[in-house]
Amino acid sequence: MTHYDPIYGELLTSKEVSSLTGFTLNQLRNHRQRIETSPFSFVRQGGTSWYRKDDIDLWLEQNGGIEYEYITPPNAKTAPLRHQGTDSKQREYLDKLTRITTKNAWSKWYGFFVDQAGWKGNPYDDSRAWMTHYWKLAENEDLTEVYPSVIDFNKMRQNDPHRYWPAMTYAMRKAMSEVHGWEATDEEILQAPVGEVPPSKLES
Repeated sequence: MTHYDPIYGELLTSKEVSSLTGFTLNQLRNHRQRIETSPFSFVRQGGTSWYRKDDIDLWLEQNGGIEYEYITPPNAKTAPLRHQGTDSKQREYLDKLTRITTKNAWSKWYGFFVDQAGWKGNPYDDSRAWMTHYWKLAENEDLTEVYPSVIDFNKMRQNDPHRYWPAMTYAMRKAMSEVHGWEATDEEILQAPVGEVPPSKLES
């Protein structure tokens, strides 16, 4: 969770810095232990370390984050790459889509879509339609035949979690794509793992 200090300003956790920069948590920890290698200044408070957001923003402005490097030895067998030629904008929204999982699709993203996203359609009807569409693509099964009434459909979360959670995750990926104008294909929405089914712990 982001922390604010009147002297240092907004402070970020290692996890937040990892997400922004591409450094792994282990790399950040190693840099803090060997200060001469660290690309970032940091603030230590007891056993907790924070990074100034201003410092991270400056580093990103100058470096743009760490790019992946795919190293293929001469004798390695390599599967085809997905989305070869993906630009930085597409890569950014694909990364965001993968973070919508069973643990937060309902508790975080569904609430946002219904209450705060300013969606011009009917969020409940559209969510059900997307759940049905993507479940049909993923499992070749029509949810409207299994749950013909809206009342039955809405009870799916309690009564049929193995259908509900993946379908809801796909629907919220589609919802966020529509809200933010990401040009995500059905394949891109379906391809990332959905998470535990049912989720063992919900994130708020």
